[in-house]
Amino acid sequence: MVVNIFITSWYRREMTKKVINLIHERTAPGTYAIHVFDNGSDKITQDFLYGLLQQKKIVSLHLDSRNTGCLYNKSIFYMMNEYTDKYFCVTDNDVYPPKLSPDWLSQMITIMDAHPDLAFLAPQVPPQWLQTPDMKKVKDDIVYCKAVGNTFKMVRRSAFPIADGYINMLGAFGDDGLVCDLAAMRNYKTAFCRNIFCYHAGQCDNWGYTDHEVSLDPRKAGYGPPFKYELANEETYEPTSENRI
Repeated sequence: MVVNIFITSWYRREMTKKVINLIHERTAPGTYAIHVFDNGSDKITQDFLYGLLQQKKIVSLHLDSRNTGCLYNKSIFYMMNEYTDKYFCVTDNDVYPPKLSPDWLSQMITIMDAHPDLAFLAPQVPPQWLQTPDMKKVKDDIVYCKAVGNTFKMVRRSAFPIADGYINMLGAFGDDGLVCDLAAMRNYKTAFCRNIFCYHAGQCDNWGYTDHEVSLDPRKAGYGPPFKYELANEETYEPTSENRI
């Protein structure tokens, strides 16, 4: 099985470079294909991304002159999969996959196969309250929750609510809850992993952007301070006990 991994990028070249290198280092060869969708970054960033395509570190590259937001490209990712593809993965360019054996992707596929009611599954990452976990539904391998974001989120293609009210709209944000709610209307569930973690590198000063880049994104003014926490393991990204479920 080859799983398409779709990375949304907007500036932050060093983070994009690191996440792609880590995917190659920490994922079994032949089990994934990386695609990048860039939301109107500058020419320097676009040239860098094109270089990744030429180096065959990514399979495809979409360069958009606009910041399309969150809603629009999710349905594009769905359509970029073949009809027979069982799963695909969506992430942002500031999220890093863990070093595990067996690798993170094969373990997540095993969990999805074991829970056919799951539409979406993501590695665990603090702060977990953002996903609204249901503490009455904590299993050995997963925690059911209301929604998960673009943090190596595995999507069951057949459960994606493309024909159930999903709004394909440019410039719109905040779609994570929407897609999870629409999938729930079809009796699918959302969860994050108990024992697989990722690292949100964007939880740092200025979220990894320059001051000028922050000024270009109207959402940043309403953000709170980055959530910083300690890791118990620098390779698996497991946090200390007080920051995990």
